[in-house]
Amino acid sequence: MNIEFSNATDTPEAFFNMLPDDWKVHIVPYWDNYKDSAKIYILKEGHEVVAGGLVLSKSLPDMSDFEHSLQHLFSEGYLYIGFIWVPEHNRNRQLASRWLTLLKNHDPNQKYWLTIEEQPLKYFYEKNGFNLIKESNDGDDKEWLFTYEPKPPNPQ
Repeated sequence: MNIEFSNATDTPEAFFNMLPDDWKVHIVPYWDNYKDSAKIYILKEGHEVVAGGLVLSKSLPDMSDFEHSLQHLFSEGYLYIGFIWVPEHNRNRQLASRWLTLLKNHDPNQKYWLTIEEQPLKYFYEKNGFNLIKESNDGDDKEWLFTYEPKPPNPQ
């Protein structure tokens, strides 16, 4: 079936409805506060949202101290990628990789940054063209910063 990448910022429920409850509490109550600086992009297969995520141009209120220490990236032209989600019944189909590829293709000159809290995700982001830049010093709640910078076009 055909998969469509689209901006769902004006209809956020399409994204919110697929999220697990523990993620909804970090996004839905605050959406009005950051909807002007965030975009929601989703993948739809037919009528079903099969993946999605947020792209932000400023920090969220509940960012960690590590993330707050990286705010300079916004002034350097980076956008923050957060809350990428693929429902469990749609996993193992490379949908998150496809979402990232389509996001990067949507604006080919855009730079992105993100943080992760789960070490197994490091390989996933490296495989998708992101570079590990920094690791937090907090031993119990470790985080990793990744950036993505588009490659300049090859001169012919």
